[in-house]
Amino acid sequence: MEKYFNTLKDRLNKEIEKVSSSNQNDFDKNEQCKMILVKYYKKLQSFAEKYNFKSEQEEIRYFKHLKPQILSEFLYYNKVTKMINFSQIQCLEISEKHLNYELKKVSDFYETHIDFISYINSGQTFSDEALFLRKNVKLSAIPSYLLLREDISHITNGGHLVVKLLLNRKIQSFILQEKSKQKQCLMGKIGQVQPAVLSWTNSKSDLIELIYSLHSFGAINNGNADIKEIVNEFERFFNINLGDPYRHFTNIKQRKKSPTSFLEQLTRNMNWLIENKQLKSGK
Repeated sequence: MEKYFNTLKDRLNKEIEKVSSSNQNDFDKNEQCKMILVKYYKKLQSFAEKYNFKSEQEEIRYFKHLKPQILSEFLYYNKVTKMINFSQIQCLEISEKHLNYELKKVSDFYETHIDFISYINSGQTFSDEALFLRKNVKLSAIPSYLLLREDISHITNGGHLVVKLLLNRKIQSFILQEKSKQKQCLMGKIGQVQPAVLSWTNSKSDLIELIYSLHSFGAINNGNADIKEIVNEFERFFNINLGDPYRHFTNIKQRKKSPTSFLEQLTRNMNWLIENKQLKSGK
């Protein structure tokens, strides 16, 4: 069994490596890898169905260590194929949301099966006979979808959990890599932001007056944005440094004439524009 599996796995790895190093897009690579893994998994399953295990330890090793390697890899490529479209969406918020959802599912698996995972990770063997011998299978412990897919003689109580554990490790690694790439992509886009093409040509106090009026009216984010947030956006948009907005506002309140002189001038200009029905250009 061990010799057959090692030969099979070596051939499988070579085919996967050939596809992975090709110039195809990620989606096509994953689709091809899936087909390769289906082919090799069927070969392994066919061999195991005809093979008489020489000992219970050999049977345990097959269902605990050998079969899960190939099956989890197939499920991984199948899962990633479905996720690739999400990870490549240009709207990072949507992709990020989906990746976080998948990461939460991985976390839930770890939390639900913490005792089993600890058993596998620590190399313990005291429950191997109950978990990985077919004679001890309990159908109540097997997910219904597996009972519909596989021959009962090819199932053990713990085999599917090992497969899920290996799968989730691979998925977690994939998600973290994607999130890292997205972060780098986002930082790159931020670094490539074009300089502002509009400039504020009135006084800074005039702009602060406008900002405070918009804030007090609740015109931005339904009034939920604070002054500093709004100031930061206006600074970026007009490529200007407004300094301390609260100091500017204090100066506005202390004006001897009207504190809202700029807003009043805007109102007069707008009324003039409406009355004359023409723009500055004469149109």
